[in-house]
Amino acid sequence: MKPTHRSSEQSAIREAATDWWIRLDSGSAGAGEKAAFARWLAADPRHGRAFDAVCGLWGELDAIKSYFSQQQTVGRTRPPARRMVRLASSLAALSLIWWLFGSLPLWLEADVRTGFGEMQDVQLSDGSVVHLNGNSALTLRLDERHRELVLLEGEAWFEVQPDAARPFRVKAGRGTVTALGTAFNIRLRGSQTEVSVTEHRVAVDLMRSPADGPTRRILDQNQQIRFNANTGFGAVERIDGANATAWRRGVLVFQDRPLGEVIAELNRYYQGYLMMSDAGLAQRRVNGVFRTDQPLAVLAALETSLHVKSIRLGSYLIWLHR
Repeated sequence: MKPTHRSSEQSAIREAATDWWIRLDSGSAGAGEKAAFARWLAADPRHGRAFDAVCGLWGELDAIKSYFSQQQTVGRTRPPARRMVRLASSLAALSLIWWLFGSLPLWLEADVRTGFGEMQDVQLSDGSVVHLNGNSALTLRLDERHRELVLLEGEAWFEVQPDAARPFRVKAGRGTVTALGTAFNIRLRGSQTEVSVTEHRVAVDLMRSPADGPTRRILDQNQQIRFNANTGFGAVERIDGANATAWRRGVLVFQDRPLGEVIAELNRYYQGYLMMSDAGLAQRRVNGVFRTDQPLAVLAALETSLHVKSIRLGSYLIWLHR
């Protein structure tokens, strides 16, 4: 099986690099932000490589590095019109970077993949069924001795046929989910993996490092857990199993979830790209039931209820801000 935790880590680093790029390119970064950027670069050599890739793709590396090294006058900003033009160019660049360096390598590796807003039911040779959500990618390995799948990106609900001789396992992020019953849902969201059990039980093994070995949690029906390589397992939560798979009915259900999570979910159904670079804004809480076939209507409702503003490049690229 091919490891996927590196893909998750690299995705998080790319997202941070593009976030720093647009903040520095905006012309309004102060001394504190530049110091934070320097610390981020020094923390991991991969950070510098990712930032160079973002800048190099658009021929901006020398200009931004030069800008970073210069002393800026406090309160000095670009004229509003010029700043908006630069921001629009930055957003357009980021959308292409996200496509070239984000999903494309995973999609090339996948055996099965879906596009934006597309769902697909995959009938496996053992009688099990995988229901793939939009913008998702999956690899398959089923033979006489193995039933091993890798969820590379997105979300899937698995309905498993019992076979004691061949345990049904799905690798997602740094974890491996083993079916001890019938049905469960897995969702990848950046470096975080979410497992929800809708029928019977599953075992979830998390490998944070080879030295420590895996740790295990057993989930029963209507239980959910989130985990990632840095923080390990979160708490086991009680859920409504119907809500966990509401996406199959064209509905998204959010109960006290952060806006960043909601926007990431909407991106699964939107033909363009929704983004934000404000960490505080991303933490605003959302409650609601939304239709997946009307992502822009959902966005309009969020803008009104949370007093969020947006900058739009047509209907393709939308940047949310305060």
